Amino acid sequence: MTVVVLRTLILGLVAWVAAFNRWGMTEPDDRTKLRRGAFFTIPFLLIPLPLAYFAPAWINEISWIAFCFVVILEVWRLARQAIGFTTARSRAVPVAGLRHGAWSTHSLQVRSYEFPGAPHSMDDLKVVFLSDFHCSGRPSCEWYDKMWDVVCAIGPDLIVLGGDYIERPQDIPLMERCLRGLSRLPLRLGVFAVLGNHDEVAPGLVRETLRRAGVVILEDRWFTIRREDGRKFILHGTSSPFHSSKDPTLGVPPGGAHISISHTPDNAPKLAKAGSRYILSGHLHGGQICLPFLGGLIVPSRYSRRWTYGGFQVGHASLVVTSGLGLVGVPVRILCPPEIAVLRFHS
Repeated sequence: MTVVVLRTLILGLVAWVAAFNRWGMTEPDDRTKLRRGAFFTIPFLLIPLPLAYFAPAWINEISWIAFCFVVILEVWRLARQAIGFTTARSRAVPVAGLRHGAWSTHSLQVRSYEFPGAPHSMDDLKVVFLSDFHCSGRPSCEWYDKMWDVVCAIGPDLIVLGGDYIERPQDIPLMERCLRGLSRLPLRLGVFAVLGNHDEVAPGLVRETLRRAGVVILEDRWFTIRREDGRKFILHGTSSPFHSSKDPTLGVPPGGAHISISHTPDNAPKLAKAGSRYILSGHLHGGQICLPFLGGLIVPSRYSRRWTYGGFQVGHASLVVTSGLGLVGVPVRILCPPEIAVLRFHS
């Protein structure tokens, strides 16, 4: 295989990944995803090959320029992720007693973020953010018991749940079992949640199960949380565009919320513009199956791989995207461990 053909194939693959993430993976129906993936294969992977062999020299020169541009963009994406981790003084610690390594399906890590310069009302606040449970038996209920033991040891003031609790209506008993550990936690400020796209299969049952577990559901509304010393901050939640209005800013209070929960990070630009200061999202699973250095390639976001995993600055807001806990589609994680995200705020 010549260098020109290899370079052209890489460009086609990059274009295919971007197009499939934006217009294929965002579809809720799996068959539609497969059809679109196959459709994008024709222009982005098959057409470049004859061009590489038979095109005039000037087209090959353009492909070289495009390849250099793609490399620059990828380096910039990785740099932005590293800057986000550095700015939030983020670090990841593996949980002892669970398997670790490249095959990270049943491992667990605690990823912490430190946010200096927070409002006085949030000073010394500790929040645990959990998302994408996908309670289908993978990981097991016993694995979730260990996860709750770790959360209990962290001692959060507040727990936030980011959606996707089930995959099928039959998973409701598993969801109840996986959330059992919530009852053991001595929380000061409560548990708040939004729903995700997979919860569309039985949204009423998911809401009822969450309420029985003592969880407050935030959908297009905000909640004022009063701390023990009288200080107050505003927590906002949106299930847009899956269960509520297509406008994720519906329910954001005047002046914005201190923390907004959105299952998908695609809502982050609008929430940031509406004044939300910290935005918590999941949905993308960190890519779930990742490559060294490159991370996850296939992610269901119309922004493609821009916010796959980590901490980012979106306007004046800080966005945290967690890799989540459970699995979807292929029942495996590679180089992408499930995680508990811990956010600490300091004024």
